[in-house]
Amino acid sequence: MILAGDIGGTSSRLALFAAGEPAARFKQALPSRDYADFSALLSAFLELAGRHDHGKIEAAAFGIAGPVQGEGADARVQATNLPWTLSAAAIGHALGGARVRLANDLIAVGLGALASPLDRRVNLNPEATPAAGHAAVIAPGTGLGEALFFHDGQCHHPMPSEGGHCDFGPNDEREAALLSYLRGRFGGHVSYERILSGDGFSSLYAFARHAELGRPTPGADGELSAASDPNALITQWANRGEDECAVIACRLFARILGAEAGNLALKSLPTGGVFLAGAIVGHILPFLRDQTLEGFLDKGRFATMLGRMPLWVVADGGLGLAGARQLAEQEMASSRGER
Repeated sequence: MILAGDIGGTSSRLALFAAGEPAARFKQALPSRDYADFSALLSAFLELAGRHDHGKIEAAAFGIAGPVQGEGADARVQATNLPWTLSAAAIGHALGGARVRLANDLIAVGLGALASPLDRRVNLNPEATPAAGHAAVIAPGTGLGEALFFHDGQCHHPMPSEGGHCDFGPNDEREAALLSYLRGRFGGHVSYERILSGDGFSSLYAFARHAELGRPTPGADGELSAASDPNALITQWANRGEDECAVIACRLFARILGAEAGNLALKSLPTGGVFLAGAIVGHILPFLRDQTLEGFLDKGRFATMLGRMPLWVVADGGLGLAGARQLAEQEMASSRGER
């Protein structure tokens, strides 16, 4: 058996797989913030899984939002959006000696996206020329994840990144006003993650209202304060065209996402494609179709070069778990001396 986990700031998905079986033997999503640390969450999952006899766990892998320090059993991660520190050695001990791989969450998401079938992708750049080569992945979630995948001529090798924390750079007067507004809201530095994440919708909506760019729906304040997820409500309003400020927020999100995807492409030249991944991009797909390619190609003299690169949307919330499974399978093969 192998254990795979996608550890997010909001929810953590864990699953047990048997070698050679496509479906999980047992799968569970747990609210991350309900647990004081990862050990408590893992114990809760194992207790649930223990009600079924699944057998011994040989290897495990987890994608976590945060930079991984060290390698192998010495690997540790201080989670970016949770007050948790994960240790490969401690997790391996809790799992009875299993080999454990810790990876940045975008490495797992990227592996899942690269392995996704073409019929599960949406191509935003119909003029692109598909080719083998490096790939780049950008995924808005609780934060903004980015990763690169170096292609050696035969396969991809992941390279983690914390590029989502780079400075936001406005491309027009409206975005310049947005930067000024967000600097006041956050007290200084504004990263792309402040905009291109779940909470970014609330920030963009507040900016649209502050700048009087449109009219909010009647009773918006009351609905937002009562909503369990105000960001999801804003995207729902936008998709239904019920709130002008929500529409503007999603249009800004989609264009700035394209601009940052273009920045990542210029820095890595991913002829194998740029992947916009995760559940959030699926919720605003109409806006991505309308705005994201425009932001992606707004690079002056290099617009033509970027125009040849595939720009894929893979709107699948299970990519991180699928990628973590791949990493766990690699660990199991390594423990058996397989190549």
